[in-house]
Amino acid sequence: MTDLKMLTQDEVSELINVSRDQITMLREVGIIRATKTGRCYMFSQAEIKRFQRDYVGYDVSNKVKAIEAYNMVQEQQKATAPTVAKKATHQNYFQ
Repeated sequence: MTDLKMLTQDEVSELINVSRDQITMLREVGIIRATKTGRCYMFSQAEIKRFQRDYVGYDVSNKVKAIEAYNMVQEQQKATAPTVAKKATHQNYFQ
């Protein structure tokens, strides 16, 4: 059950050793997704692990570089996403 514990912005900044403002910027860019709970944002542990996995080797030290990294990761994920076969409909199934 400890993997269900959500982390605050302060906890995430301490965990990955960056400033609170850096976490805000990464959240605003979309690199680290959060859930808003009232006035605060909460981060799942799985989301932090995804960030560490997907952004290893990328420079996210400022907003411009973070946006570039975000776009590169998105393009990489699109390129490696499996193509979904066209679903057979009732009509073309019997033709």
